[in-house]
Amino acid sequence: MAHTRTVSERITAATEEAFHLRFLAQGVVPDAHLVTLDGVPHLIDVVSGSVATLTPDGGAWSVREGGPLKLWSRIGDFIDAFDAAGRPGPETFTLRADGDGQRLLHSGLPRLRLPVG
Repeated sequence: MAHTRTVSERITAATEEAFHLRFLAQGVVPDAHLVTLDGVPHLIDVVSGSVATLTPDGGAWSVREGGPLKLWSRIGDFIDAFDAAGRPGPETFTLRADGDGQRLLHSGLPRLRLPVG
C-alpha cells in the first residue's frame, strides 16, 4: 500500500471544484466509476477490472491499486498537472469533436479523451 500525494476530498467533496475534477478525471480513466462505501472511495474500471481503493491512514491517505491500470496514479498525475496549470476553471477549456472523437483541450494541460456518449 502506498501513500497518495493527492487528498481524496479534492475529488469526493460536494464542491464545485470537486465536480469539475471528477468530470476531468473521467477523461483520464474513462471506463472507471467512483464508488464510495462507508466513506472509503473506490475507483473501479469496468473494462480492465482494475481497482484503486483509498483509505485514511493517520491524517493522510493510502492507496491500493490492482489490475493492469494504475487508476489513482493516472488521476494523481492529472491533478498534479491541473494544479501546475493554475487550477483552470471549466470556462477555460475547449471541446473539440471531429472524426477522431471528442477531446477536451486546454493550453496548460495534456489532451483528455472524453468518453463518447
